[in-house]
Amino acid sequence: MKTYYLVAILFLFSAFAKAQDSTTVEVPRIYAKAFQGESTYIEGATVRLVKVLEDSRCPKGVDCIWAGNAKVAVEIISESGKKITKEITLGGGPVAPIYLQDDLKVLIKGLAPYPSSLSKIKASDYYLQVEVSN
Repeated sequence: MKTYYLVAILFLFSAFAKAQDSTTVEVPRIYAKAFQGESTYIEGATVRLVKVLEDSRCPKGVDCIWAGNAKVAVEIISESGKKITKEITLGGGPVAPIYLQDDLKVLIKGLAPYPSSLSKIKASDYYLQVEVSN
């Protein structure tokens, strides 16, 4: 009798079991770090963080009313030698790609390191988190 109940319970639970979905998800990848003042070659373009113009992001360990943002000057040089300098604001939502050519798309995903209330960030420590996709 116990076996009958055990089989019935297993059958009921298995009726509600569901196979996992096999949806393929494309995972974005951080491809490079572009340090301030250094040129970083990325698949057909060179990216350089020229300068951090403003960093008003709310530091770790502090309660802020506004999350703040960072404003940076970025230089992109294509393989053909065309130079573009852009000012980009990070932290106010999605940022448009800074470089589009053929199938190559370069996006700035963030500025690091994140400010802390315990220490000041040296200009040479800043870097951009760059994502490349096709």
